[in-house]
Amino acid sequence: MKEKRTETEDKQFRELMQSAGKKAPDNLQHRIMHQIEAEHALTRKKVPSAKKSVSLLRDLGNIFGAMYILLAAIVGGSYLLLGEEFLKSPHFWGTVILVSVIFSSLWMITRIDCYVREKKK
Repeated sequence: MKEKRTETEDKQFRELMQSAGKKAPDNLQHRIMHQIEAEHALTRKKVPSAKKSVSLLRDLGNIFGAMYILLAAIVGGSYLLLGEEFLKSPHFWGTVILVSVIFSSLWMITRIDCYVREKKK
């Protein structure tokens, strides 16, 4: 009997607490999620910083690897089309030096760009 009384008392107590408490509007969850998404969109994302030596070696390998592939194609094409004498001519060496200078300048530009980006941070 005492058990039934406590249950009814508990029920009455809950009803009193619910009637006294303020209820949130129905669209509150929607507004909270909208606020969280807006804050998430406006915060800056952290960019993982790359190690300088890794980037240096990767750039070095990519640029000069492409240069050596191009030089091998030039040498092979020149040898097959124009013969061995053209490989000894100044025109051929001028082409090789021009290709080397262009690719070295490209590598220098990438290094300067990397330096400027590191300095901005």
